[in-house]
Amino acid sequence: MFNIEYDIGLNEQGRPHIKLPEDYEHRPEDRFFALEICRYILQDLLNRRVADIDEETAHKMDEAERLLGQLGDEVAKILYEGMKVQGELHMMMSSPFHIAVKSIEERDALPEKDILYNDKIYDRVVGLRVVVQSYDIETFMPYNNIYELKDGITNENWVKS
Repeated sequence: MFNIEYDIGLNEQGRPHIKLPEDYEHRPEDRFFALEICRYILQDLLNRRVADIDEETAHKMDEAERLLGQLGDEVAKILYEGMKVQGELHMMMSSPFHIAVKSIEERDALPEKDILYNDKIYDRVVGLRVVVQSYDIETFMPYNNIYELKDGITNENWVKS
């Protein structure tokens, strides 16, 4: 989950504006959020108030929404590729597991492609390790079982480590 911390300040003309911290890290995810939220606001406004807006304004708002959509699509591609690379890098590291789930059923329901976990994207590939975090019903103590895909990517290929 990403967070954007900001204050509302006043500029030289006394107009409120967003004030980001001095040490703000310019993340592509934040830019994607800003584009998508602007697009959402324009879509919502057009859907709810189109009868109150003159045709020229509605046309300009529609053009702006489509432009924001195109920009958002480009940033989404960049984010997707970065998340995919992060997943692949994590697979190369000697991590005890790559994905955590709460049940065998959740593990078995993982799709073949585009498993989103902790801002990384994984595919079902040989070597993928999943930890099933469970609780003993009698003692209420937590326990973890790690399963790895070996010799294939179907549910029959999960092997307990």
